[in-house]
Amino acid sequence: MYKVKILLLACSSLFLIASCSSDPETHELIPVEQPFILYADQTVDSVQFYTFDSWTVTPEVDWISVEGKSHLDIPYDYTKRYLCRVFLNLQPNTTGETRSGTVLVQSHDYSYSAPFVQLGMLYVSHPQYVVDAWFDDYYIIPKVAHYELVDSAHWTEDSICFTVENNWDLEFVNGAPDWLSLDKTTDLPGHYRVNLALVPNTDTENGRQTTLKLTSGNVSNEIVVRQLPAKKEEE
Repeated sequence: MYKVKILLLACSSLFLIASCSSDPETHELIPVEQPFILYADQTVDSVQFYTFDSWTVTPEVDWISVEGKSHLDIPYDYTKRYLCRVFLNLQPNTTGETRSGTVLVQSHDYSYSAPFVQLGMLYVSHPQYVVDAWFDDYYIIPKVAHYELVDSAHWTEDSICFTVENNWDLEFVNGAPDWLSLDKTTDLPGHYRVNLALVPNTDTENGRQTTLKLTSGNVSNEIVVRQLPAKKEEE
């Protein structure tokens, strides 16, 4: 869906001030800072960098590949610095665990490895807060996804939000319970808010729960929905 050809923004040159030296030759390789955290169903990303010279881009893991040419020959001119953007194809992460890899960029005598982290989870959130606990600590990236939505016994409505890159389905793992229903279960790629309708729980001793499965392309995550017992509201 998002398959795109390699894009080189070298046509717009950035002119530099000529050096006073008798030898104005200048070379550099400067990465353009960009986010490197990807969700499991994301299949397209890119690397961007500035250079005066020809370049090569080489993925160092088997789940990343270059879309189009992995190298380009550029006539050297010290007055022109090129902004280059190379698109990458990523395989969906169906392992259920976070994985990381690098892409090696080389130009003239310079090189750097661009890092990529592809989470083993889809981007699921709540209208008021993020459901998955790893956001509680920005510096901790989880290996395995865990989503849980907890509702009070008297609540009659709630929502789950998510952003997906493919056609999606949201279904009950063990069949729909009589106390919970969804207003939407399938659609196209995009950002969605699915509303949940709940029947109040009058049981004062026992809570209840069910499990949903959200699928985007070949990637799936389970979302647990729990409803507390009525006695919890009195404490």
